[in-house]
Amino acid sequence: MSDVRTFKAASMQEALTLVREEMGSEAVILQTRQIPGRKSLLPWSRTQEEFEITAGLGIETRTPAALQNQKRSTSAGSVLRHRASNLQPENRDRETVSQPQKGLREKSPARRETTPRREAAYSQPAEQPRFRQRFEEAAPREVPPPPKHFDPTEEFTEKLNAIQEMLESLDRRTRSHRSTDVPSELFHIYTDLIDAEVDESIAHDLIAKLKEHASPEQLKDSVASKALLAALIESQLDCSVPIRPVPGQRKVVALVGPTGVGKTTTIAKLAANFRLRDNIKMGLVTVDTYRIAAVEQLRTYAEIIDLPMKVVSTPKEMQQALDEMVGLDLVLIDTAGRSPSDDLKIQELESLFCEVPIDEVSLVMSMTSSVKTLEAIAQRFQVARPTSMILTKLDEAPVMGSLLTLSQNVKLPVRYLTTGQDVPDDIEPANAARMARLILGEDQLR
Repeated sequence: MSDVRTFKAASMQEALTLVREEMGSEAVILQTRQIPGRKSLLPWSRTQEEFEITAGLGIETRTPAALQNQKRSTSAGSVLRHRASNLQPENRDRETVSQPQKGLREKSPARRETTPRREAAYSQPAEQPRFRQRFEEAAPREVPPPPKHFDPTEEFTEKLNAIQEMLESLDRRTRSHRSTDVPSELFHIYTDLIDAEVDESIAHDLIAKLKEHASPEQLKDSVASKALLAALIESQLDCSVPIRPVPGQRKVVALVGPTGVGKTTTIAKLAANFRLRDNIKMGLVTVDTYRIAAVEQLRTYAEIIDLPMKVVSTPKEMQQALDEMVGLDLVLIDTAGRSPSDDLKIQELESLFCEVPIDEVSLVMSMTSSVKTLEAIAQRFQVARPTSMILTKLDEAPVMGSLLTLSQNVKLPVRYLTTGQDVPDDIEPANAARMARLILGEDQLR
């Protein structure tokens, strides 16, 4: 049975308090309204309005359809709670989510993303201070850079490096521009020269001269072009005549050079050829007292060839040795190898040659070294006043283009070439035509 009552108060809050005090929390609010209050006895006073609430107990406010839905929900909830109580904890979440609910979540990505964000937003105020504190403690603190000290030397070095880079860039552009000037019909010859390690500027000049001197028919014929190119290379190679002893006129020839280039072996080859093939009366002198093996090696060769040999260590001993060989036609002097960077040893060589009469000095260099290294060696041994070059170990050089470059850049004629270790066979007088063919790969070492 329903119980309906009406409550009036000066405010809505006071009226609700009256309803809760008299009818309890189960009371249902049926109507609220604002009504005029009681009139004041004073004529100038305004009438205060009141709030009226009508509430009741035992009144059904839901519709029949809502009641039916509540009944279904209660029944389904009972079934789910019953099933959930029989499942293991790890499987419970999987089973309570039905397939239609999964489909609904998959079709509504916005809803799926909204829930975690809301949860994160609600939990953030509690976690944020601790996270921020941990982050600030773990984050590396930025260390201010030390004040830069001004160093004028460093600034000068940077400027020099910048100038060097600029010059190298200019050189690369110039070389690239020059390579584009090579005619197409001579381009393969140009690349052959570069592959043979002929200096690029020398190769370009050779191509220019070949284009200038060759006829159109020769330019189209690769064999004719190479023959003309070989003649051009031959004309640019500087070779000297080999040693030519004159009977009755003693000639003293010294070999100088850095260590490890084969001076002693070269002297043995020359001595064997002059003595055994040409029957020249000759002797050997060595000042290579730094290496006992070198003395013994030359002594062995002298005994085999049957030559007189002297070992000296001072200019005075050198003069005495030459006086004792006054009746010979040829004297070969073997010197100790000097490092190009050892100024003191090279100066000793200069002093030795100043006090004794030396007719010719040949600078011995190995073709296994780079052109720049050979140029530096020639520059350092200028104090010994060399008159020619002997190039050794051609059999160990991969290509022969450096013969031309070296002949162009070092102003000394080439006297001999050595092509192996065999005494006395692996040595030959320098010949420009053969050297040109070796440079072009048209001839082989014997």
